Amino acid sequence: MSDSASPSASVSLSEPTDIPTALSQAGIDYVGVHDHRLLAIYRTGIFNVVTEPEPVSNAKTLKIECWDAPLSSRSDGRSPQELLDDLAVVFERGDKA
Repeated sequence: MSDSASPSASVSLSEPTDIPTALSQAGIDYVGVHDHRLLAIYRTGIFNVVTEPEPVSNAKTLKIECWDAPLSSRSDGRSPQELLDDLAVVFERGDKA
Protein backbone atom coordinates (compact mmCIF):
# COMPACT_ATOMS: atom_id res chain seq x y z
CA MET A 1 0.00 0.00 0.00
CA SER A 2 2.73 2.47 0.79
CA ASP A 3 5.80 3.43 -1.15
CA SER A 4 8.95 5.44 -0.50
CA ALA A 5 7.20 8.64 -1.67
CA SER A 6 4.47 8.36 0.99
CA PRO A 7 4.46 11.27 3.42
CA SER A 8 5.57 10.36 6.92
CA ALA A 9 6.34 12.01 10.24
CA SER A 10 8.03 11.02 13.47
CA VAL A 11 6.48 12.38 16.64
CA SER A 12 8.11 12.53 20.08
CA LEU A 13 5.74 13.21 22.95
CA SER A 14 6.67 14.81 26.25
CA GLU A 15 5.00 12.00 28.21
CA PRO A 16 3.53 8.56 27.50
CA THR A 17 0.18 8.83 25.69
CA ASP A 18 -2.64 6.38 25.05
CA ILE A 19 -2.86 6.73 21.25
CA PRO A 20 -6.33 5.11 20.86
CA THR A 21 -7.73 7.42 23.55
CA ALA A 22 -6.23 10.50 21.87
CA LEU A 23 -7.81 9.48 18.56
CA SER A 24 -11.19 8.78 20.18
CA GLN A 25 -11.18 12.13 21.96
CA ALA A 26 -10.51 13.84 18.62
CA GLY A 27 -13.33 11.91 16.94
CA ILE A 28 -10.94 10.03 14.63
CA ASP A 29 -11.75 6.44 13.74
CA TYR A 30 -9.03 3.81 13.92
CA VAL A 31 -8.49 0.08 13.65
CA GLY A 32 -6.09 -1.66 16.01
CA VAL A 33 -3.66 -3.99 14.25
CA HIS A 34 -1.52 -5.14 17.19
CA ASP A 35 0.10 -3.74 20.36
CA HIS A 36 2.44 -1.44 18.42
CA ARG A 37 0.38 -0.46 15.38
CA LEU A 38 -2.97 0.94 14.35
CA LEU A 39 -4.54 2.45 11.25
CA ALA A 40 -6.18 5.85 11.66
CA ILE A 41 -8.84 6.99 9.22
CA TYR A 42 -8.61 10.77 8.89
CA ARG A 43 -10.56 12.69 6.23
CA THR A 44 -11.00 9.41 4.29
CA GLY A 45 -7.24 8.85 4.22
CA ILE A 46 -5.60 5.86 5.87
CA PHE A 47 -2.61 6.58 8.10
CA ASN A 48 -0.36 3.86 9.54
CA VAL A 49 0.69 4.64 13.12
CA VAL A 50 3.56 2.62 14.63
CA THR A 51 4.70 3.06 18.25
CA GLU A 52 7.63 0.67 18.66
CA PRO A 53 9.16 -0.01 21.11
CA GLU A 54 6.21 1.13 23.28
CA PRO A 55 2.65 -0.20 22.92
CA VAL A 56 -0.03 2.10 21.46
CA SER A 57 -1.59 2.34 24.93
CA ASN A 58 1.51 3.99 26.43
CA ALA A 59 3.57 5.52 23.61
CA LYS A 60 6.15 8.26 23.83
CA THR A 61 7.29 8.06 20.19
CA LEU A 62 5.43 7.20 17.04
CA LYS A 63 5.81 7.19 13.31
CA ILE A 64 2.88 8.13 11.08
CA GLU A 65 2.78 7.28 7.39
CA CYS A 66 0.11 8.12 4.82
CA TRP A 67 -0.88 4.79 3.28
CA ASP A 68 -3.79 5.92 1.16
CA ALA A 69 -4.36 9.62 0.49
CA PRO A 70 -7.76 11.12 1.32
CA LEU A 71 -10.28 11.59 -1.45
CA SER A 72 -9.67 14.97 -3.06
CA SER A 73 -13.20 16.06 -2.13
CA ARG A 74 -12.32 15.59 1.59
CA SER A 75 -8.81 17.07 1.62
CA ASP A 76 -9.88 20.74 1.43
CA GLY A 77 -7.11 21.29 -1.10
CA ARG A 78 -4.42 20.26 1.39
CA SER A 79 -1.70 17.79 0.47
CA PRO A 80 -1.39 14.37 2.14
CA GLN A 81 1.63 15.74 4.06
CA GLU A 82 -0.41 18.67 5.40
CA LEU A 83 -3.17 16.29 6.53
CA LEU A 84 -0.57 14.01 8.12
CA ASP A 85 0.81 17.03 9.99
CA ASP A 86 -2.74 17.86 11.19
CA LEU A 87 -3.12 14.29 12.45
CA ALA A 88 0.22 14.50 14.29
CA VAL A 89 -1.06 17.53 16.22
CA VAL A 90 -3.80 15.34 17.72
CA PHE A 91 -1.13 13.30 19.50
CA GLU A 92 0.87 16.33 20.55
CA ARG A 93 -2.26 17.84 22.12
CA GLY A 94 -3.17 14.53 23.72
CA ASP A 95 0.05 14.29 25.68
CA LYS A 96 -0.71 17.63 27.35
CA ALA A 97 -4.27 16.77 28.38
